[in-house]
Amino acid sequence: MSSATSAADRAGAAVTVPWVALWEGESRVEPLRRDPASGFLRYAQEEPEDRDEHGVLWMRHIGPQGQGRPLFSQTHSRRQRQCMVSSLCQICGERIEPEDGRLPWLLPAREYGSRPKLVHTTGTPPTCRSCWAPAVELCPHLRTEGAKTLSVGKVVHWGAAGLLHTPGERALRWTACGYEDSEPDVLKRLLAETRLVVLQDVREVPLTD
Repeated sequence: MSSATSAADRAGAAVTVPWVALWEGESRVEPLRRDPASGFLRYAQEEPEDRDEHGVLWMRHIGPQGQGRPLFSQTHSRRQRQCMVSSLCQICGERIEPEDGRLPWLLPAREYGSRPKLVHTTGTPPTCRSCWAPAVELCPHLRTEGAKTLSVGKVVHWGAAGLLHTPGERALRWTACGYEDSEPDVLKRLLAETRLVVLQDVREVPLTD
C-alpha cells in the first residue's frame, strides 16, 4: 500500500492498513547462509540496503506490498526501519515534520504504562498527528486497550531486535542488541527485524487539540 496524497486520504483510507504492516503476499523471507568460519549471517546475494549503518543484517521480505491479506500484528522489517530512521509515519508512510523541534508519537497504553515518564524505549515507529484519531478509532487493539499520545524532544537510535545466531547452537533466538553495547561479532550474527529507539524528553499531550 503506497502512502496517500493528502492528509484527508491518509486519515481515512490509509489507516485501514498501516503502511508499516506486513502483507500475506510479502510474508516469505529470503533464505540465510551462515559463514562456516565466523558464524556470521548473510544472504547469497546481498544488496546495500540489507545492512544498516552499523553492519547489522536485516530481514528481507519477498513479495509485493498489498497482495493477499494484511497481517496487522506483524510489521515489514524494512519499512519499520525506514519509519524510525527517516521519521516516517507508520500509518500513512509520509515524512513527519517536527513541530518546534518535537516529533509526535502514538503508543499502545499497555506498552507505555500508566505513569508519565521522560524516557521510553520502543520499537513502535512514530505516527503523525493526522493519523492519531483515526488510528485510535479504527485499530481494535488501541480502541480496546487505549493509547498514549506523546510529543518527543529527542530520538536516540539504541539498537535492533531480531534473531541471533549463537555459535554451537542450531536455533536462532530473539535478542535485543545495542549498537554501542554489543561486540561487532555479535551484531554480525543478528538478523534484525525491529529498530529500537530511546525517546527522550517525552511529554503526554491530548489526542486532539
